[in-house]
Amino acid sequence: MLEQLPIATPEASARFGAPPKEGFTIAPALVQPTSRGQVRLARADWREAPIIESNYLGNDHDLAAIVRAIEVARELGHQKALDGVREAEVVPGPNATSRQDLVDLARTASASFGHAVGTAKIGVDADAVVDSNLRVRGIRGLRVADASVMPSIPAAPTNAPSIMIGGRAATLIKGAG
Repeated sequence: MLEQLPIATPEASARFGAPPKEGFTIAPALVQPTSRGQVRLARADWREAPIIESNYLGNDHDLAAIVRAIEVARELGHQKALDGVREAEVVPGPNATSRQDLVDLARTASASFGHAVGTAKIGVDADAVVDSNLRVRGIRGLRVADASVMPSIPAAPTNAPSIMIGGRAATLIKGAG
């Protein structure tokens, strides 16, 4: 992503220095990570917030992919075409020369785009949360109709498929009488 503003997580700013007030950011992103986190209940009380373990960059494949993406973003940022708008690379900065520096950046700058999917598996096996009609197993009258029932992450924002799932749920509910 190319953004016309300087952005960095607080952790990346602490490690590499805060970005200036004006600038741009080339932010690589994994649109289909293979690392998997989990969401689980903290207690049986539904009012208590669940425990969310995102597990960003939880496997070697994802880490290697984002480190390579950072290398490509740096190459892009140093192109002659950007000479008129770029003074210097700030994060990770010119002193970041080792692979470990890029691993540190990947680990401190990783964040979610808020497109979580796959936490409510559809199926009939023991791990399934909902059936093929989006009904939550074991809870009468409750359905799940959002991105959590998607079995995998689309290589795009999840808004349109979520609307489609909602439309399917509406049809199922209307048909239930």
